[in-house]
Amino acid sequence: MKFFHLADLHLGKRVNGFSMIEDQKYILDRIIELVQTQEPDAVLIAGDIYDKAIPPVEAVNLFDDFLYELVRRGLQVFVISGNHDSAERISYGGRIMDRSGIHISPRISGGAADVGEEDGKPEGIDAEKPAEEESAEAEPAAERSAVEKSAEEESAVEESAEEVSVIQPFVLQDAYGPVNIYLFPYIHPSVVRAAYPDEKVNDWTQAMDVLIRKACIDPEARNIAVAHQYVTASGVKPDECDSELKHIGGLDNVEVSVFEDFDYVALGHLHGPQRVGRDTVRYAGSPLKYSFSEENHKKGVTVVEIREKGCVEISRLALTPLRDLRTVRGTFEELMSAGTTASLVQEDYYRVILTDENDVDQALSRLRARFYHNLMELRYDNTRTRSRNVIETEEEALEKEPVEVLQELYLLQNGLAMNEFQTELAAKLIEEIWNTI
Repeated sequence: MKFFHLADLHLGKRVNGFSMIEDQKYILDRIIELVQTQEPDAVLIAGDIYDKAIPPVEAVNLFDDFLYELVRRGLQVFVISGNHDSAERISYGGRIMDRSGIHISPRISGGAADVGEEDGKPEGIDAEKPAEEESAEAEPAAERSAVEKSAEEESAVEESAEEVSVIQPFVLQDAYGPVNIYLFPYIHPSVVRAAYPDEKVNDWTQAMDVLIRKACIDPEARNIAVAHQYVTASGVKPDECDSELKHIGGLDNVEVSVFEDFDYVALGHLHGPQRVGRDTVRYAGSPLKYSFSEENHKKGVTVVEIREKGCVEISRLALTPLRDLRTVRGTFEELMSAGTTASLVQEDYYRVILTDENDVDQALSRLRARFYHNLMELRYDNTRTRSRNVIETEEEALEKEPVEVLQELYLLQNGLAMNEFQTELAAKLIEEIWNTI
C-alpha cells in the first residue's frame, strides 16, 4: 500500500507581507500531477492545513479544490488539525465527508461521539476501490468494522461516550491484510487532562501516551499514526525554522518512544523534512518555503510504501515551486549590475543584504524597480550594524530559552541578575502559562 505524506500546507499564509495563495495553488497542482503518475492509495495530511484558525476564504476554497481532486481520483484522504488550525472547524462535517473518502481527526473532548461513525465505530476501507464502490457494495457492518466488539464492549463504549474521547482507527485493506490508521490532532495537556481527569498528564509526552494507550493499539498489526507535535528522540531537538512557532525550552516536546507500536508515524509541525529517532518516524516538511531559514531545504512529498508487518519503504519526490526564496549579498552597485542579475530568476522572492558602509538612499524602491520586484526583506551587514548586534545568528536565536531571554531583559532593566528563586519562579510560571494556552 502506498501513501503520500504531506503536512504544513499553511494555506492563506503571508510571508513578509506577500500572499502565498498563488504559490500554494501552483504547488498543490504539482502534487495532483504526482498523484496521477505515482498512483498512491491514500494521502496523509499531518496538520496545519491553514495558517490561521479562521482562514481567509481563498484558502478554504483552495483546500476544497485540492480535496475534490484527490477524491475524484479515488484516493482515501486522512486529515488532522495542527496548532495553527481550529480543531472544531477542521472536524466540522467530518462524519459526512467520511463517506466520500475524506477522514478527519476528531476533536479531543469529553465525548467519544466525535470519533468515527455516529455509533463510535470506525468503518473499514478498501484502498483499492473508490469510496463510491465501497458504498455500493454495502458490506455487512461486522465485516467493515475496524475493531470487532462484543455486545458488552459496544455497550461500554456507549456508556462512556459522554466521558472520554477514544481515537479509533480507520482501516485500509490490501493484499497483506488491514492497515490501521490513527489520527491524532494537535493536542494540549490541558485538553487531555479534561478528557481523562484520572490520568496523570503533566506534559505533552504523557498527554500523547494517554491517547495512544486508550486507543488500545495492537502491536502485532500494521499501524500508522498521523500526528502534529514537536517530537524529540531522547531529548535531542530536531531541526527548526524561523517560520514555525517557537518552543518553550522543550516543554512541549513528545518523546518518540510513545510511538513504538506504530510501523510509520506521519508527523507535521516542523517545516524541514527529517526523521526523528528512527527512519519510520518522519516530518514531511512544508511543501513550500515560508522563511529564509528554509532557503536550502529540498521540499517534496514523502512517499511511504508498506507491505507486510515491519516492511516499510520511504522515498521523496521533489517539488519545484513557482517562485523560490533566495538571499543575495553585496554592495548596492554590485546587486544592481547586469552581471549579478543575469544569473538570477527575476520572479523569485528575495532577501537582500547590503554590505555598503553607508545607507543607500531609497535602496528598497530602487532595487525593486531595477530587478527585485519580489523583494521581501532588506537589511545591512556592515561595521555599524555588527557593532550594534543588529544581526544575530540563527543558531544563537534558536538556542535561547524563554527564561534566558527574561534573565537578559531583567539584567538590562535592573542592572543585576535574577536570583535563584526568581529564576525558578519564572520557569514555573512560563510552563503553567504554556500549559493553559
